[in-house]
Amino acid sequence: MTTNMIRADMDLRAFYRWAGARGMISRGAFDPGFAMHCLLTESFGREMAPKPFRMIIPRDRDSVGGTFYAYSPCTADDLRETAEVFACPLQSTILPAQSICDKAMPESWRRGRRLGFEVLVRPIVRCGRGSGRPGSERDAFQAEAERHPRGESAIKREDVYRDWLSARLARSGASLKEARLRSFRRVRVVRKLGKHASEGPDAVMQGTLEVTDPTDFAQLIASGIGRHRAYGYGMLLLRPASSSAR
Repeated sequence: MTTNMIRADMDLRAFYRWAGARGMISRGAFDPGFAMHCLLTESFGREMAPKPFRMIIPRDRDSVGGTFYAYSPCTADDLRETAEVFACPLQSTILPAQSICDKAMPESWRRGRRLGFEVLVRPIVRCGRGSGRPGSERDAFQAEAERHPRGESAIKREDVYRDWLSARLARSGASLKEARLRSFRRVRVVRKLGKHASEGPDAVMQGTLEVTDPTDFAQLIASGIGRHRAYGYGMLLLRPASSSAR
């Protein structure tokens, strides 16, 4: 199955207006990933909603435009035709149909090829018995720190997140060659309206990987890495390996 890279312009003012009208902004708290997940599901349907996706939103609060990227088996024409039927007028303003474009990603990847990448991830692990509520999510850095006598002073967040990313790439047809933590913050996310928001890590990692299994790597591109992929995490944005450290 062909995987397409989707790009669209975002009207941020319309996005915030729509999210506010839907009760997604409360006391200044807002999870744009959850809002976009809802928008995509309502505009394209659960089966066609593009994921994984990534929103590039300027930090400047006065900015009116952003950029939406996603991977999808659907083409831009498929998405435009579906949105014309199901998206409400305000939703259609957020991701203007005329701005949606696509390109087909490679159907095969050469084993041993090195690629630069950037990915927004939520580096979390599941709690086991004796470490909080079993099955709940925890920051991988905090979980690792608790295993060291000196706590957080004994380890570096970047190292923990690098190991977290390396393990997941290794299971998905790629070997991590180098990576660095470009940015980190703790954010509160929502997964259902009216429910309590949970706080956790939000990290942008950049680096270089090597394809070890072409079939598994193609699936990784299509499905993303880590958890919360339907909410704006896990999309691998690729670049030439030589520019991954820029």
